[in-house]
Amino acid sequence: MGEPHAAALPPAQTVYIVLGEPPPAAEPSDDAWVPDEDHGENPFERTRTWIGDYDCPQGTTEMTFRILQVRGSRIKAVFGFHHAESGVSGKYLMRGRYDAQARTATFSPGAWLERPPNYVTVSMKGDLALDGSLFAGRIEHPECGAFRLRPAS
Repeated sequence: MGEPHAAALPPAQTVYIVLGEPPPAAEPSDDAWVPDEDHGENPFERTRTWIGDYDCPQGTTEMTFRILQVRGSRIKAVFGFHHAESGVSGKYLMRGRYDAQARTATFSPGAWLERPPNYVTVSMKGDLALDGSLFAGRIEHPECGAFRLRPAS
């Protein structure tokens, strides 16, 4: 057996790619319109206090929803309520997520900050109007109904 022989390699070739002149830039058309608002942005970053009401067994109850922190799609907030007829008030922490594609937000309850007797924390899920003028949806408890919130002025 002899020594292995290296295969002869063909000589290296240089390849040139010739590019023509780039086509002229297209003029912008009406189809290239870009909306002023980026719908990927979390609107809870801009609007920090929402006021309105919700429906539960005690009746329609005033609600204040204060945004404490926004990090991307995650939100930390305080759910505050006051039932005018009984004078009962309370508040608790909530954590939520905003889905920019669907323009919906879902919040789960956390610790009580002020707990009145015979009240429980509730989850909520709602839709945000395109112009940001309304955040409305449902209190996720079998005995509750809708909530309606508008930016505080």
